[in-house]
Order: sequence, then C-alpha cells, then structure tokens
Amino acid sequence: MEHEYLSPLTHTRCRHLLSKGLFLNHDLQPGEEVAGDGNFWCGQNQTIYGPDDELCDGEHCCDPSRGCFEE
Repeated sequence: MEHEYLSPLTHTRCRHLLSKGLFLNHDLQPGEEVAGDGNFWCGQNQTIYGPDDELCDGEHCCDPSRGCFEE
C-alpha cells in the first residue's frame, strides 16, 4: 500500500522541508520499499510550522508563493 506522503517526488519541495524518510530512504535502491512516517518539520526553525507560521508538509511546502520557500 503506497501512502501519499511516501509517494515519489513529482514537484519541487522547499529545500528546508525535512522528514525521517529523507534520511531512511537516502540511496534507496530500485525495488527497495520506501520507509517513513509522513511527519515533516522545517529545517529553518525545527518545528512543524514554517517561519510563516503555516504547516510544514509535502503539500504546503511546494508552494513557491510562501515567503519562506526556497527551491
């Protein structure tokens, strides 16, 4: 079962968006199962909210109109 938060990247996310899956899935080989819990945080302030006080996740942190977004 593939979860939306574990699906392959299809759009640009903010460079500050972090998740456990980023570390667990580094150098993932073809055929290996993606792992992660779907929880995200902002690398700028280490919380689940960005510097603009909006939620950090795989959906909201793809919006280049956010003031804190960096490609």
